[in-house]
Amino acid sequence: MKIKYIYILTFFLFTSSCSDSWLEEKPLDFYSPANSFTNPSDFNAAIARLYENVHNDLYQVNDLTVRSMFYPTDVAVDAIDPTHQLNLYADRLTPVTGQVQNMWSNLYRIIFDANVIIERIEDESVVFTRSEQRNEFKAEAMFFRAFAYRTLGIMYGGVPIVLEETQEPKRDFVRASREEVFQQIISDLTFASTHLPGINEVPQEGRISKAVADHLMSEVYVILENWDDAIAAATRVIDDPNFHLMTERFGSRMNEPGDVYWDLFRRNNQNRSSGNREGIWVSQFEYLVEGGGTSIGWPRFLVPLYWQLSDPDGVSLFTGPMNQYGGRGIGWFAPTPFLMDEVWESDFDNDIRNSEHNIIRDIKATNPNSEYFGQYIVESGAISNFPNIWDRWWNVIFAKIAPINNFPDEFVLNAESGLLNNQSNDMMTDNYIFRLAETYLLRAEAHLGKRDMASAAADINVVRERSNANPVSAAEVNIDYILDERARELCWEELRLLTLMRLNLLVDRVKRYNTMTGDNILDHQNLWPIPFREIETNTEAELTQNPGYF
Repeated sequence: MKIKYIYILTFFLFTSSCSDSWLEEKPLDFYSPANSFTNPSDFNAAIARLYENVHNDLYQVNDLTVRSMFYPTDVAVDAIDPTHQLNLYADRLTPVTGQVQNMWSNLYRIIFDANVIIERIEDESVVFTRSEQRNEFKAEAMFFRAFAYRTLGIMYGGVPIVLEETQEPKRDFVRASREEVFQQIISDLTFASTHLPGINEVPQEGRISKAVADHLMSEVYVILENWDDAIAAATRVIDDPNFHLMTERFGSRMNEPGDVYWDLFRRNNQNRSSGNREGIWVSQFEYLVEGGGTSIGWPRFLVPLYWQLSDPDGVSLFTGPMNQYGGRGIGWFAPTPFLMDEVWESDFDNDIRNSEHNIIRDIKATNPNSEYFGQYIVESGAISNFPNIWDRWWNVIFAKIAPINNFPDEFVLNAESGLLNNQSNDMMTDNYIFRLAETYLLRAEAHLGKRDMASAAADINVVRERSNANPVSAAEVNIDYILDERARELCWEELRLLTLMRLNLLVDRVKRYNTMTGDNILDHQNLWPIPFREIETNTEAELTQNPGYF
């Protein structure tokens, strides 16, 4: 299915295609907005493109711009070397950095596409199949506009607010205040929450429901320090009887060794059809289905380069990438000591999120030619002398981002040993964007903002109880504790950079916990700079730069 947009925007001129597998209609190609939307299938296809762009622009780790959303924080480093990519914030995060420009352009592309839908859906000549369909489509578009502005507002601060379709070059953008940006987001989310269907009425898995808008609304109200409304929005999701935390084994591999947290991340276990009632918004991926999307490449970038380890005699410890160890990792990222060890100290042995099923801390050599064959490589000392620079070759394996023993058959070279081919580096499954555990932690933030420590602790303990972790007391709750709990529960799901930036704690947490990057981040870098190109081409008005950047 293809749908083409060719229209002039300030930041880009583009032609693109839609590839969401749940769309069956095929609208006619068109070359101007004037003749592009004539029936519901055209709007459906355009909305599908918004889903695709969110997946590709914010969650597709194979893209360099998106990778920058994850690693330079308190939870991970770029393990290639200390000077690689954004490990050096001071030198690499500037107004001319490619990621800075690309993220800005990608987010405004979502906004401009949403604006076209919002404006043209009011055309009374378009006949919808159901009376409420017009507002449902509009609500989806308004949600995506809000989602993009939320990300822009967190990363760049106040940004230009554009609420109408742009059909000709425009060079007089001005920055709205940060407060104005987030108030506009609330306006869009209020409409979306009112008109989106409930989770049981969405037409396809992966499409957003009222709960998705309410979850994001809770986060935005927290940013605005409107604690009561943040609590109310989160409570609407938490109290919906169609959602609950998963506390019992479920899904495709529930009879294998593991636990319920492990089950949450197995292939095909993210959607409601698997019995999962915890996923609020799940980005879809359909393997070998035309238009099925792109799988996230976390196994490639986060799984260590273990398969290139050798023993003290120089013999390879592994015959290649292995099914049981998450595939062909290249170790681009390495978790910080904070995420690997420190954050688990109080419940190291009982928190199931740190169990041997979920964080694999030692693996057995698989090469029969090594004297360490069949032995654990850490316990046996097989890699004690290996030059494991910056932890790239070995640290731990997070099972939640690796299809352990679950790669499709065509990736498997030897079923008995688990040997895989060199293409075995994607997750091959759907991924969470919003999950109910995060809703509880957002509500805990709002309770903390009100200084209601008991209620904050109660929400955190709902999440901790599912993980068999000891309860936190009201006296122990502060924002650092909540961020630690988010790291335990949501690592590699949440956009950690955004979480820390929205709390104005990125610089603080990086300095405290990121041993590679901490000395290289500057105090003003809790915000990204406005891209130089946007300032230079905006010739009819001034786009002011964020403080500290030149």
